[in-house]
Amino acid sequence: MSSAHRPALSILIATLGRVDSLREVLAGLAASKTDEAYEVVVIDNAAEPPLTAAALQTPGLRALRLLRERQRGKSHALNHALDEGGLGEIVAVIDDDMSPAADWIQSVLSATRRLPQFDIFSGKSHVVWPAGVTVPPWAREPLALGLLFSVIDLDSSGDVEFGKGGPRFPSGNHFWFRRSVLEGGARFPHAWITEPQFIVALRALGHRGVFVPEAIIGHRIQQELIDPGKFGERAFRMGREMAELDVSMAMRPGRSVLARIRSRLRPLRALAQLGAWSFAWLLAGLRPEKTRLPARARALMGIASCRARMSK
Repeated sequence: MSSAHRPALSILIATLGRVDSLREVLAGLAASKTDEAYEVVVIDNAAEPPLTAAALQTPGLRALRLLRERQRGKSHALNHALDEGGLGEIVAVIDDDMSPAADWIQSVLSATRRLPQFDIFSGKSHVVWPAGVTVPPWAREPLALGLLFSVIDLDSSGDVEFGKGGPRFPSGNHFWFRRSVLEGGARFPHAWITEPQFIVALRALGHRGVFVPEAIIGHRIQQELIDPGKFGERAFRMGREMAELDVSMAMRPGRSVLARIRSRLRPLRALAQLGAWSFAWLLAGLRPEKTRLPARARALMGIASCRARMSK
């Protein structure tokens, strides 16, 4: 596709078996208040039966492309869209259970244009609880909201740069970047936390990221996700994978000798910290219901991180 015919914004949505939820996302995008040229690129990640364009027809939607990636995994689906090409100057990634605000598209493009010094962006996201479900107190705690339900709200009316007063990366279900960052061949790694690893790698190449307050989107929580077991599983897996990512980044070529020596000492430091995190897990059992699970989840993240660093 020639640059003259590219949309201003391409919105990538990888999906698998949640057609009704996907249709709700498309309806929200179709209701957007914008005159900008945008497209929605849906990547069917090997659903059976395959998605059809007819099943996704949405009145008011500007442009829809449907791709199919037969290899399961979100990274494979997103990379299919990147490899297919023809994407707009700005590329956004959202999940198939998101509810964009009416001005979300306009806000994404406006923020990108007013901040030319940044290449990666994210806005605010909030929980949309399932109807008729009693939400337990622990599910409203900040760690559960961020780790289990993938929402971010820095409670700021201004811009916050990644890693400077805010997290190093946004939630994987709501971020966007300039297409130009792909020119060096950047692709989503085949990992569980593929989006954070993608963003961390881009930042290591010098691309700056920023949270902006004006782009707002909701995350419609699936009922089965409100589960203590899933909270613990996700915490342990996140702790392990983030530790592995940190180790790999510390050992990459170009790091200073001192940094590489420090990375070699990680196993010893991790061993010393493992006991403290294990004790913290036990103490968390004495907390009231509201904070017991978040405290245990935080301890599980620490335990998993220590184990991962000890094995490197």
